[in-house]
Amino acid sequence: MLPTELLPVVSKITTLIADSSRILVAAHLRPDGDATGSVSGLVKSLLKAGKKVDTALLDGVPERFAFVFPPVELLRQPVIDSDHDLIIILDSGDESRTGFTFKRNPEKTCLINIDHHASNTMFGDINYVDTGASSACEMVAALLHHAELPFDSEVALSLMLGLVTDSRSFQNEGIRASAHLAAAKILQTGVNTTPILNLLNSGKSETDLRVQGFGLSNFQLHCQNRLATLVIRQSDLARLKASFGNVFASGLFNQMLSINETFASVVIFEREDGMSFCEFRSRGGIDVKEVAVAMGGGGHVPASGCSRAIAVDDLAKEAIELMTKQVNNFFARQENA
Repeated sequence: MLPTELLPVVSKITTLIADSSRILVAAHLRPDGDATGSVSGLVKSLLKAGKKVDTALLDGVPERFAFVFPPVELLRQPVIDSDHDLIIILDSGDESRTGFTFKRNPEKTCLINIDHHASNTMFGDINYVDTGASSACEMVAALLHHAELPFDSEVALSLMLGLVTDSRSFQNEGIRASAHLAAAKILQTGVNTTPILNLLNSGKSETDLRVQGFGLSNFQLHCQNRLATLVIRQSDLARLKASFGNVFASGLFNQMLSINETFASVVIFEREDGMSFCEFRSRGGIDVKEVAVAMGGGGHVPASGCSRAIAVDDLAKEAIELMTKQVNNFFARQENA
């Protein structure tokens, strides 16, 4: 499961975990299935190994993913005074993406960065970054296997959640064999994956579907139908009796790519406090990460995001202009190749 070139860094992390008694595990704001799964899977394994573990998620555990999480008390204060032996940050391209400020003595507390985003800033004292991995959960599975840390069905349930959600059910372009090897290792534990399948196949609420219906009725096509865009305002959500979280649960981010002529999409939406968000998706090699980074965010070539404290229509104007340019330039290069 582990690329040969990453064996030295994973071996170093293995030694540090073995020599540590107090470990802090954290992930990014607004945790998705991969952040939730990787944190909960690693925390479960470390606890089973007899470690003292603190868990930090500033926004808490999303209700829809709570079934994989162990019964631990979360640290949610923005500033954490750490005297841990290790801080392990998962699935975050930058330390600031956690929303936390970690006050630590670098000579005592080592910061480990475990991530698969191409936009990762290598912020850790030790960086286990594998941009070819399907998910942080795939990377944690490889680490646990290499370190011979506990890997039972409870740990496996968490890791399977992130592996399936971040790989788009193993449909991402360029997915490596290692993702399937991680799945095999997970399934060998005898884990019951029914809760995950129910979540993905029948886990939407009525409101999620109404938001999905709004999106499918109101998206726009640009660039000869190659780009799909959608703006969801708070006024739209109010009419639907929906909230910000229903946008994430609706499945809209990937759905517009099912149009046969469409190779990129962006959904722009706003939270109740006025913060605005973009979620970019693509197929066929269009790099949406470049656009997300230019707008202050990050992610992967086919899936990225950003957020800004500006009006949703202003963010939409910028995102659509940049995506239009990105899509047109991509196809111009294809035609001239």
